[in-house]
Amino acid sequence: MFEWAEVFKFITAAFGSIGIALAIIFSLSSFLGKVWANRILENEKSNLSKELSKLKNDLDIYKETFLSVRNDKLQTYRAVIDVIANMLGYIDSVRAGRTNPAEAEKTYDAFNKKRIQLYGYLGMLAPQNVMDAQDELVDYLLNVKDGKVLYEWPQIRSKGVHLINQIRKDIGIDTSPIEYKGDR
Repeated sequence: MFEWAEVFKFITAAFGSIGIALAIIFSLSSFLGKVWANRILENEKSNLSKELSKLKNDLDIYKETFLSVRNDKLQTYRAVIDVIANMLGYIDSVRAGRTNPAEAEKTYDAFNKKRIQLYGYLGMLAPQNVMDAQDELVDYLLNVKDGKVLYEWPQIRSKGVHLINQIRKDIGIDTSPIEYKGDR
């Protein structure tokens, strides 16, 4: 017959073996889980690092393009203001009789060539609202030069300030408009 002591030894040995096997399996699965997790983590880190590097490169390209266009705009807008200031000086000089007709025509021809050039530059860089404001001011000045309208400084100043405000909006220096607060 069988003895209970032998049965308990057998059961104890079986549970001991199963327990040891479970402990080994748990240890191995824990170790392998950590290894796999580290590999997955390293793989994700590598992918994220590549993505971050690409995004940084794209941002650098965008930043350089933006700054280049902005600098081109600033140079062009400064040139527009210079050309308009020269035209105003020309008109004032002619009105005051300080310029002889030959010199006046030479000055006007230089202005005309420059304004046509700048119109092309503006067309490449400026939004329509800046183009419209520039057209309005230059057309007025040309009409004054041709004697089609009277020279009215408040009109010129108003159109000039409007152009400057449109330029300020475009380049984002300050979108709040400036206004003339003098008395002349």
